[in-house]
Amino acid sequence: MAYLSVEGLVKRYGDAKIIDSLNISVNVQETMVVMGPSGCGKTTLLLMILGAIKADEGEIIINDRVVNDLPIEERGIGYVPQDFGLFPHLTVSENIGFGLRIRTFPEAEKSRIIDSLLETVDLKGMSERKPRQLSGGQKQRVALARALAIGPSLLLLDEPLSSVDEATKEHVRRGLKDTLTQTKVTAVCVVHDPEDAFVLGDRIAVMHGGRIIQCDTPNHLLKAPNDNVVRKLIASMYVLGRDGSIRNSQ
Repeated sequence: MAYLSVEGLVKRYGDAKIIDSLNISVNVQETMVVMGPSGCGKTTLLLMILGAIKADEGEIIINDRVVNDLPIEERGIGYVPQDFGLFPHLTVSENIGFGLRIRTFPEAEKSRIIDSLLETVDLKGMSERKPRQLSGGQKQRVALARALAIGPSLLLLDEPLSSVDEATKEHVRRGLKDTLTQTKVTAVCVVHDPEDAFVLGDRIAVMHGGRIIQCDTPNHLLKAPNDNVVRKLIASMYVLGRDGSIRNSQ
């Protein structure tokens, strides 16, 4: 069952169509990864779903409700920006609990949610640290926990691994996948790296020129790319093993 539907979405800047009659549906508890090169419109799409950018045409439907005219705070969305957007003067716990404080959650309930999320994202023992004391992967986990703290019906992640160093990226990527699976949140994740896409996505939507040109499971995308753009994005990085597993070709 589709929880999020984007139908005929268009966004123009001057004469240029950044988003061009785009359609995509995301099922309940599914992680949909939108993958494509820089400039293809991925982040614009994410910000339109969030409500930070207004669509020129088309509809954004969340849980059978058209949300085009709803403000961000009424869409029930958690958002992890590319730079994580942590407050440098707040501790890890204070960052995670920021949305709860704004919503005036009772103190006991707020503490319970923060403690639970610290365990979920494997940050127990770091609750009093400031962002400057954290690695890129730890900052990502704080930002993820903050987005999840409000109990969002939909989670949006913009390049959540772009600020993570290569030495720890595989570990952080797998941790993010485990958290998305454990929390069962419906999620849309924007990436440009095929390796990130194939690990994180239940399905992958390949975006090019403001449109989705193929949307499929990772294995089917590898076995049956329907467009030269899709082939070029994945062919240089992956080969398919005889057992059907995905292996890095480099």
